[in-house]
Amino acid sequence: MKKSVIGIILYFLILHVLIPGAYYLFNGFVPIYTDLIDIPALIKSAVLIILPISLSLIVLYLLPKDQEIAPNIEGKPVTELFYFSVLFKLAVFYYFGGFASIINGEVNGTFSNYFSLFFNPFILLLVVLFVQKKRTNIILAVLFYVISITLSGSRSGILAIFFVFMIGYSFQTFQGYKNKLYSFLKYSLLVSPLLFIYATSIRGAADTIDKSVLLNQIVGRMSTLETSMMPLYFYHNNMDMELFYDKYGFWNQLKLILDGIIPGQIFDYDVMPNNYYRAIFMGYSKSFVVENYMSINLTLPIYLYLKYSYLSIIFTILYVLGFYKVVLALKNYPLLVVVVLSVFYNVIYFFDWVMVFSQIYTALLTVLCLKMYVFFRNEVIVGLKRDLNEY
Repeated sequence: MKKSVIGIILYFLILHVLIPGAYYLFNGFVPIYTDLIDIPALIKSAVLIILPISLSLIVLYLLPKDQEIAPNIEGKPVTELFYFSVLFKLAVFYYFGGFASIINGEVNGTFSNYFSLFFNPFILLLVVLFVQKKRTNIILAVLFYVISITLSGSRSGILAIFFVFMIGYSFQTFQGYKNKLYSFLKYSLLVSPLLFIYATSIRGAADTIDKSVLLNQIVGRMSTLETSMMPLYFYHNNMDMELFYDKYGFWNQLKLILDGIIPGQIFDYDVMPNNYYRAIFMGYSKSFVVENYMSINLTLPIYLYLKYSYLSIIFTILYVLGFYKVVLALKNYPLLVVVVLSVFYNVIYFFDWVMVFSQIYTALLTVLCLKMYVFFRNEVIVGLKRDLNEY
């Protein structure tokens, strides 16, 4: 489990900080979100992310070694539910009009959208590979997943499989999948730029992509440095950040979390704090980001710096160690380990508490649905077949 946490941190650090930083160093910094260029803030953002994350890696490395987790689900029920979840998500996506319907909020409040909370394809993919005892066709499963989320407009399908690879280190079954998964990642990187272009075209932005600056777009999409630079620029220049402290405040986030789990609308309707990034730092109106999907996210170290200044270094380390301790405490419950590890990356990379809760909530609903399906399949269907055979 320690290997998984270290792997996820290295994945984040290399992909989202070091590679973009090296690219900016040799090719110059080209912003993709605004025209703002503040090199001191850009450098400081790199330091504020790299320092606490690196210290967290050192502390984790020095901790005692832990054991891999054994699978505990018989047969192939998870495989069946995984393929159903992927096909269901795609059907809902295209039935309601594709990515434009998500942006315009047309799916919100529909029964299909609520039903989909119980079928998280990424969680089910992890369970298929690492918690189900009977092996599945890994190439088919990951290929199916990548193609499906690319068709849904996601530009990070291949990157998600790197994440799967890192989580695998916590589980005994990983050794049986490791070589094939590695080969898939190695060759899929060759087509990842094409997938990026195609997914962007599905979002309705194909005309805005200049192929000559495609590499800048890909690096900018990967990088956390530009989206960290802008908040630091506001913070250091004493610019208005009242909306940040309001939307990212504890009480506001708690209200959104409660509205997410209690039927009905208790508090005034609002969107997640990360949706307000463009309103806080890029000049968009509050009404516009509420009515349209406008999410850009802060990394955990930068969020903590804006809230607690240089204490963010200590708090980041404590967050990382805290999540690892939670994983250790759940080692006898493989499905819950999958849930916690699946959100750990997002805690560092895409941070606000409402988003973290939402991901945990949908993951737990998926686990609940899976447990019910396994029971129904094994006890009801198998039992019925047995009774019919005896009759």
